[in-house]
Amino acid sequence: MAVFRVERTQNYTVMSNYHLRDKTISFKAKGLLSLMLSLPEDWDYTLAGLARISLEGKDAIRAAVVELEKAGYVQRRQTTDKAGKFGSNEYIIREYPVSHEPPPEGPSSASPLSGNPMTEEPSTASTQTEKATQIIKDVQTKENKILTSQSTDSFPFPSTPSMMPAAAEPPEAKGRKRSRSGGMSQGEMDAYRDLIRENIGYDDFVRERPYDAGQLDEMVELMMEAVCSKKKNLRVAGNDFPQAVVKSRLLKLDSEHIRFVFDCLRENTTQVRNMKQYLLTVLYNAPATIENHYAAQVNHDLYGGEAA
Repeated sequence: MAVFRVERTQNYTVMSNYHLRDKTISFKAKGLLSLMLSLPEDWDYTLAGLARISLEGKDAIRAAVVELEKAGYVQRRQTTDKAGKFGSNEYIIREYPVSHEPPPEGPSSASPLSGNPMTEEPSTASTQTEKATQIIKDVQTKENKILTSQSTDSFPFPSTPSMMPAAAEPPEAKGRKRSRSGGMSQGEMDAYRDLIRENIGYDDFVRERPYDAGQLDEMVELMMEAVCSKKKNLRVAGNDFPQAVVKSRLLKLDSEHIRFVFDCLRENTTQVRNMKQYLLTVLYNAPATIENHYAAQVNHDLYGGEAA
């Protein structure tokens, strides 16, 4: 018979066993909640920060956090400073779920090692990878539907110049309403706007932070204009980048990138002369800088600003 021995040292974490015995959440969610309960109260609970101190990726941690939020163990609320301005999100980590009944006591009637216990609540890394891959495929499929629904003359980003003579323009294209985006129809722009909103979790963001809805709408419009632009190059941070590169980067932004952009705007103390260019730069650079930004915050919290 196997014997399990527990070796304990200093730096104890005292927490309730409630969530450990809660049969409504997965082992991964229980482990993440235990980790968060062991961290200091002033810890910056971001996906990047939690990923920094674990082997899990952000997708896996995001799934566990969502599970804990649904179960009532994690709540998010907006903070304000002394001047009344909105600050960052504050995560409230609870030992007991809100508005939930205590889990049933005693062992389960079914053997925990029989059958396939992970069938209903898969939480392996491979499952998370498949979900992340599927999300990327879904975004690409939706974008392809937008592109293939357009006529040949109005294809937004052709790989080669169109050889169609002007006289051969389809009749439906002649009467199509054109927008300020250099030839793209309003319907096509609306389709990209909807795609961007879905990518960044627009509805959830507005429900959570309705006071930031106006600023978020400005970001969506800016992203949509850049994505739909007919210009060969777009200027970002004083440099010219191929429009297709900018478009690809912006269409990869998700809700965490948008929260990061809001954090950057809140932390910026210098005067911004060209807000449109500044926003486009922050949005474009978000995927490349978010990890290092939060990693620096994690190192500061863990080591007091000293190098690890």
